[in-house]
Amino acid sequence: MSRPIVVFHDAAFPGGVSPEAPIERLAAAGAVVAGADALGEALRTAGGGCFVNLHAPYFPKSAWPDILAFLQRGGGLVSIGGAPFKRPVRPEGESWHAETEQTAYHQQLYIHEMLRVDSAPIRSYAALETLPLLQGRESLFAHADTWNMVPHTTRNSDLPHQMGSAGTMSTRIYPLLKGIGKEGRELAAPVVLWENSRGEFAGSRWMFVNVPLSASFWSDGGADRLMDWAAFCAKGVTELWIKPNYASYEQGEHAILSLQTQFLGRGGGGSGSQRWTFELTVEHEGGAQHGWTHRLTADVNKEFNTARIPVPLDIQRGFHRVVCRAQSEDGELRLLRQGFWGHDPLLLSEGAPVSCGRDYFVRDGRPLPVVGMTYMASDVARKFLFLPNCDVWDRDMAQMAKAGINWIRTGIWTAYRNVMQVDGHASEEVLRAIDAFFLTAKKHNLQVTFTFFSFTPEAWEGVNPYLDPQSVEAQKRFIRSIVSRHRATTHVDWDLINEPSMFDPARIFSDGPRSSRDMFERQAFIEWLKQRHGRIELLQERWNMSPAQLPSFEAAEVPEADEINFDVQDMHRAKKGTRWLDYCLFSMEMHNRWAKELNDTIKEISPSQLVVVGQDEALGAQRPSPLFYEEAVDYTTVHSWWLNDHLVWDGIFAKTATKPCVVQETGIMYVETPDGRAKRSESELRSLLERKYAYAFATGGAGAIHWIWNTNFYMDNANESHIGALRADGTEKPEATYLTNSAGS
Repeated sequence: MSRPIVVFHDAAFPGGVSPEAPIERLAAAGAVVAGADALGEALRTAGGGCFVNLHAPYFPKSAWPDILAFLQRGGGLVSIGGAPFKRPVRPEGESWHAETEQTAYHQQLYIHEMLRVDSAPIRSYAALETLPLLQGRESLFAHADTWNMVPHTTRNSDLPHQMGSAGTMSTRIYPLLKGIGKEGRELAAPVVLWENSRGEFAGSRWMFVNVPLSASFWSDGGADRLMDWAAFCAKGVTELWIKPNYASYEQGEHAILSLQTQFLGRGGGGSGSQRWTFELTVEHEGGAQHGWTHRLTADVNKEFNTARIPVPLDIQRGFHRVVCRAQSEDGELRLLRQGFWGHDPLLLSEGAPVSCGRDYFVRDGRPLPVVGMTYMASDVARKFLFLPNCDVWDRDMAQMAKAGINWIRTGIWTAYRNVMQVDGHASEEVLRAIDAFFLTAKKHNLQVTFTFFSFTPEAWEGVNPYLDPQSVEAQKRFIRSIVSRHRATTHVDWDLINEPSMFDPARIFSDGPRSSRDMFERQAFIEWLKQRHGRIELLQERWNMSPAQLPSFEAAEVPEADEINFDVQDMHRAKKGTRWLDYCLFSMEMHNRWAKELNDTIKEISPSQLVVVGQDEALGAQRPSPLFYEEAVDYTTVHSWWLNDHLVWDGIFAKTATKPCVVQETGIMYVETPDGRAKRSESELRSLLERKYAYAFATGGAGAIHWIWNTNFYMDNANESHIGALRADGTEKPEATYLTNSAGS
């Protein structure tokens, strides 16, 4: 059963293709060519298939409800010419009126914003190898500025109570055509494919050709190619995965691969069942043993299917690559890549650990200025330890190392119970994934800071994550499960927690500590007050309370912020404000007590490995400050984000007299104009990042770590979708160019 192809072409409409375009050839090939007035009806009556817009960024405003409904039914899309659905057009009298650029329409497709990408650095085009739809067709496309399409496709959270939680991986993005700069760097993606596997548009394929088509496109057979692409998108998504059962194996073990398949298309055209052929190879990268090949065929249909494939190789130390070449009976090609390690303790123990001087880190007797990058994997983002792909890590880390990055920061920002669901029983799958990650980093000579917790630590059925002994002991077991496997590893240091808030997990990032209202916190506060003030009379005097109001230390209550006279209007309510100082100092000391206890458990296993806490720019917000927690760590940190006019303050007041300080997270938050568009261009973002790196060193810091290498759009957080050295399509932003240039200078 054929799938209809609806082509929007109207010679009187803004935009569009050159007059030489053989539109009649599209009609002869079976496409329904519709003008602006007929487009809505054509899409309403189409039973699936693909919509081709030859006028991007323009589209008929009156047809938008039908365009959206068609895509929601699983219809495919090919958008050609520029930023898709940016400029609605309405009739005015006898002519068409193009409205100003807007975000409202494309945001309904979960395209949050589009930023112009300069084509000047591009020397050539290259087709994507793993999905070679445009292989051999690179010359069809003229060099022109294109667009960075910022996705906000994930609209939910796996763990809503955790701020750092990821969500549904609803869309896979492929740079079908890449703009290559000098030294082979991938700097733009003029043609991008979105495959929607979950959510509102599940099963649909959207192909965006974000450059105008030249006359030579049509004269070189472009009409036929356009119909091929429309037919490809009309088919819908076929989801294929190849995965090993572990990311790392002991010598002599055998791997088992899982091949997962499912046809997700729902845009019409029959059952979608097709016969696919899969050709697998497994090879040791160093050639230490003979490779293995295997071929199988499988029917891929609407049901989820999996095939377990034993690999009859006695695994040796080192990196093993898995390549799966998949081809459907109608000719669709995919190249799936995976990898795994044969555990290599000798590699992990090579060299000496990084140590701390007063101002800088030292490696091999020389200062090590930090040019770092946060990294969690370009394919599945924060789920990288649960869906490990060592081949992806290897390629990403090779790219980072080539760019001059010497330090990466990673870890667990969410889903701690997926690592250790039951207290004391960590997942072997996740532990082996961490082993493999460290091995991959060591292969590329990258120092790794591994973070255990974020914002507040996991409580494991305790009532206070910092003070309940049940929680702290579980946290120590969690940490020891990881650290004990790497007591001899020389390129790892440990971050206890990212941006800690005290104490209540439900009220992180408040202006000051917030109580969990539990017995452990209350008792600790009473004991701390006794040590600090000694006599109840002194506490009564300092808190401005009478003996009737505060008869004993045991009567002291943990204050809440709304009980403190922060506001001028609070003078009418006789609030007692001086006790807030005590509560803030108490929270700092309790954080230090917690950090020291976890630091001690790490140092008992591996005394030479560094331990740190990563804190945001909360120097005036009464959260744990580097000037207080210096005593509990080996170096200090600050995360410079929102406060772009406070960069000197950030650096100076995080650096102590005796220990190095790293600007451990830095980058540029997304900000909008009043009409909802991006305020900063990509070049402006690059310049602001340069400023932040310069201040990191100028204020006495040991370096800076950018957040983040690959854009993470698998969170319900549009801000995260904009942040990263690489775009969502995997190509490098000007920010990455700056990092490359600065690391090499």
